Amino acid sequence: MHPIKIDFSGALEGAIGKESGITPSELEAVLNKARDIKIDFPFLKLPQDKKTVADIQKTAESVRCKFHNMVVLGIGGSALGLRSLAQALLPPYFNLLDSKSRIGLPKLFVCDNIDPDYFGAMLKIIDWRETCVNVISKSGKTTETMAQFYIIRDILNKKFGVRGWKDHVIITTDATSGPLRAIAQQEGIQSFSVPQDVGGRFSVLSSVGLLPAACVGIDINGLLVGAADMVERCKTSSIEENPAVMNGSIHYLMDVAKKKPISIMMSYSDSLSFFSDWYAQLWAESLGKNGLGPTPIKATGVTDQHSQLQLYMEGPNNKILTILGVEKFKTQVPIPTNVSKEFSYLAGRDLGEVIHAEQTSTVKALQQVGRPVIGVTLPEMSARSMGELLMMYQIQTAVTGKLYGINPFDQPGVELGKKLTRELLSKSSA
Repeated sequence: MHPIKIDFSGALEGAIGKESGITPSELEAVLNKARDIKIDFPFLKLPQDKKTVADIQKTAESVRCKFHNMVVLGIGGSALGLRSLAQALLPPYFNLLDSKSRIGLPKLFVCDNIDPDYFGAMLKIIDWRETCVNVISKSGKTTETMAQFYIIRDILNKKFGVRGWKDHVIITTDATSGPLRAIAQQEGIQSFSVPQDVGGRFSVLSSVGLLPAACVGIDINGLLVGAADMVERCKTSSIEENPAVMNGSIHYLMDVAKKKPISIMMSYSDSLSFFSDWYAQLWAESLGKNGLGPTPIKATGVTDQHSQLQLYMEGPNNKILTILGVEKFKTQVPIPTNVSKEFSYLAGRDLGEVIHAEQTSTVKALQQVGRPVIGVTLPEMSARSMGELLMMYQIQTAVTGKLYGINPFDQPGVELGKKLTRELLSKSSA
């Protein structure tokens, strides 16, 4: 399989001019700075954790045999990575397929918000006899996740008793500390550990994302092979051939040198739509500190050609776009030949051809008006390609944080909000 392709030319002076495009001297200066960054981040070792993978596979096999539903309680980094994997690698409308079409795999419900209307509705439609619940919180202190857990624990306890409810729950949390780890130990609930040195938004390739993904039949070995391939690709001695460093350096320069602090990811595949959400958290939570950091925005092609693209073409020139696409779609949907004359250009075409034409035209149009654009293309939608993509953006984000001179692995602003929420609820219940 071919590796993912990254085309940086649309962000350079040669394609869009000196005013918006990065010059060779600007790029060389920041790459010299990037050469001093050691690519030894903790998440790089996740693809080599064979023991955890073996334990996950064993548990996943048991879950698939016993249950028809997989409910995941988690938020932010405990959910967005899984959502992106599920949308990319499960069949479209997966939960609407019958058991035969799903080849017996459990339906997947990712509860990453606490809207009572939606969470309450999910509670009513689930058959709890056929349901496994994976509770994910690295700290074990996540207010939203723990609220969901206590609600579901009460339901399970009433249905299956003080012993039986535990057979429906798997906990993923810190290996040694936190309230969830204490519950797992006290109640004898099966559990998995989040590596201590891997933050939530960098944890998709740990038990956080891999366990529920494996339970619904996603090829986690393929994911890890792709991720390991990208790690090796980013260890090249030629920094210009390191896609993560190049992409991070260009985005950094667009912000600090070209005054383009908005980073848009526009995916020309519905399968990659949730990847843009995952990227937005990774980019925002890692880099938004000390008054610094670009703002990530999600867009979808071709949908947003008819909404947001007008702004990107003729609005403020303060953005860099990443056009994310797939070279080969899995499904062919031909257009009939008997179309009216004004649409003869569509006759006999396939929808894949049309969306590729739309994607190419968007890139060209942006370049013609001097708007920087980077192309990222997967050869096909596969576990291996997704592993490459996830790892590349994790490395890119960590490197970019170092270029800004900030710690890309903490999130003090988020922690303050959590603290204030706990204080407010504590006062109101006193």
